[in-house]
Order: sequence, then structure tokens, then C-alpha cells
Amino acid sequence: MKNSKEKIFIGKARGPINIALIKYWGKEDEELIIPLNNSISLTLDTNTFYTETKVTIELSDNKNNDSSLQNNITLTINGKPSNVTKRIRNIFKKFFSFDIPICKELASTILNIKIESINTFPIASGCASSASSMAALVLAITSALKLENILPKKELTKIARLGSGSACRSILGGICEWVKGTGDCSYAEQLYDNNYWNLGVKLIIVNQKEKDVSSSVGMKITKETSELFKYRINYVVSKNLEALKKNLKEKDFNNFAEIVIKDSNNFHACCRDSYPSINYLNEESDFIMKGIMILNKLKGNNICAYSFDAGSNAFLIYEMNNKNIIDNFFNYIFDFDHTEISDLFKNIQIENNENNINEINKLKERRPLKEKILNQIDFILGEGTKIIYE
Repeated sequence: MKNSKEKIFIGKARGPINIALIKYWGKEDEELIIPLNNSISLTLDTNTFYTETKVTIELSDNKNNDSSLQNNITLTINGKPSNVTKRIRNIFKKFFSFDIPICKELASTILNIKIESINTFPIASGCASSASSMAALVLAITSALKLENILPKKELTKIARLGSGSACRSILGGICEWVKGTGDCSYAEQLYDNNYWNLGVKLIIVNQKEKDVSSSVGMKITKETSELFKYRINYVVSKNLEALKKNLKEKDFNNFAEIVIKDSNNFHACCRDSYPSINYLNEESDFIMKGIMILNKLKGNNICAYSFDAGSNAFLIYEMNNKNIIDNFFNYIFDFDHTEISDLFKNIQIENNENNINEINKLKERRPLKEKILNQIDFILGEGTKIIYE
């Protein structure tokens, strides 16, 4: 929205989180945020978890003759003042570098910029909060400057990448790939829209605290010290990308789940192999992983995959026709209801025999305290970051 008399530009957008199926970890170029490998992710809906950002740009009467972009930028997150990072400034700098009349006008003027952001999820806990927030910021600026019909989505993913690497994937909906490329040729593209495959995602929150080692710091440590990570970059990722694309094309969930689980395991193994060792998981994470493997074993094929980003909170991925089975199984093993084991077997459609009873009972013996499982959030695939018109 533009008020030409007062020279005020206002835009607002809502950005989703995404969960990487093939992980991005490590940068080839720290400044431009060029990844060491391609990655594939699911963009989730914004019904529960999202960042909503409003940007207000006000022109002053002072000219920016030296193009130093010393604009006055303020940022609030959930009503509290926050630091304006170099990456946020880089996003504005990129917008003002375009050969577009409004961008050139703003680049030549000292600006007062206000960013008001609302997050509805735990920040820095492995829930892709930075991806959501930077994607929302990019679309809010796009809306403020009325560039939504001028800048293509591909260009917007490049800009979002400058704020947070994985933010380029949150710009788009459905199933996306971040293409490594080089320089400004590193971008995200949509492989399939959110209606292509009826997948569901359950986020099990076991920790809302800020992680001890940030993703940025962790990436550097792993890249510099892990021998296993070198093997991942040189061999594992390309193999997993090829296999996952085949599974996606064929909607082969059994093999899809295996690749997703293996890539998550390999990523966290590389973190543990770092020096000093980095552990983003905890005992609740281990319990969830064990539970998924037992459920898949009892069902005779993979009906659920798990994936952990740089945090202990679990993302479970499944086809929606199996959602009730996933819900019943985890409600039982977490003791969220008082279902008898015989009813559980009926609900999850497996045979009630002694071997299966023993498997479930052994798992329940390892169960963490119910209070340690803070929340369960269900998602479907979403449409990506959207401008909010008011």
C-alpha cells in the first residue's frame, strides 16, 4: 500500500515453516549463503505456526548520496525490540539495488523503516523460525513496494536466501528444492504443489528452549571438523536426492520414508562427529525415533517417517489416510489416553499377539514423562508465503 502524499509504504505477509527432507547443512559462501548441497523440503500450512510481518517504509527529506544505506531500521518481535542484523539490512539493500523506479527512489533517500513481526512458535528450537520470518519479511517488502507483479517468485527466493538459507524454500508452497547454484543463481523451485500428494506432518514439541549451538555456528563446526560430513557432501546427499525425487514422482511412501529417516540420521551423525561434538537431540527424540521404527515394523512397511532439523523437536510425516493410526499409536505410547492395548491393536490394525504385545510394552518402558511432551501440532502442506492485503 502506498500513500504518495506522505511517502509511506506499508506491506504485510505471513510466512510458513518448512521441514527439510534432504537437509541443508554447511555453506560454500557465508556472505551470499550458498549451500554445499541441494535440499528438498515440505512447506507447511500457516494455520498454527507462522510469522506475520508488517513493514512500514517512510521516506525522509534527506538524500542518501553515498549509497551507504544507513537507514533507521527498527524491529520488534512479539512486541519486544530486537536487533536488526546484517542479513536483514542485506535484504533491503537487495531490493533497493533493482533497476525499478520505486527501488531507485528509495535507494537515494534515507529511510525510516519499521518491522513488526509476530511469531507463533518457539524461536531457535529447531522449528525453522528464521525461514518463516525472513520469507515473511521479503513478501512484506514486496507488497509495500507493489512489486508482486514485477519480481518473479524465483527472484524472491534468491532475496529470502540472503536472510536465512532455508527461507528461500518457505517462499514457495508444497514440495520444494533449493538449488545450490552459484552466487545469484542459487534459488528455490517448486517440485510439486501442495495438492500433489496428500501428506500430513505432526510436530511433536519436546523442547521450547533455545538450542545451545545455533545452526550458523553448528554448520561451521561440522564443515571444519567432521570427516563423516565430507562423505555426506561428496556421496550421501546426491544419492538421497536422486532416490527421493524418484519416490516423490512415483508417490512411493515406503521408500520415501526410508530415505527421509536415513537423511535425518546421517545429518545428526555428522553433528555428533563434529569437534566439539554437537547433539541437537535428547532422550525424547530418541524415544520418538524408536517408536516410529517399531510402528513401521509392526505394520510391515513404512507408514511414517521422522525428521529432525537442528533441534530435538520431531517432525513425523505420513500419508493422510494413515493419520488415525499415527495418532492412536502416539497417544497410547505417550499415555495421553487410557486405551487398552487390545484396543490399540484394533485401532492401528495390527495382530494382537504375544510378540507384538512385547514390542509395545518394551517401548512403553522407555517412555519419557508425559509432561516432557509439550505439544503435538498437526499440519498439512501449505501454499507458501502469502501477502496479506488490508
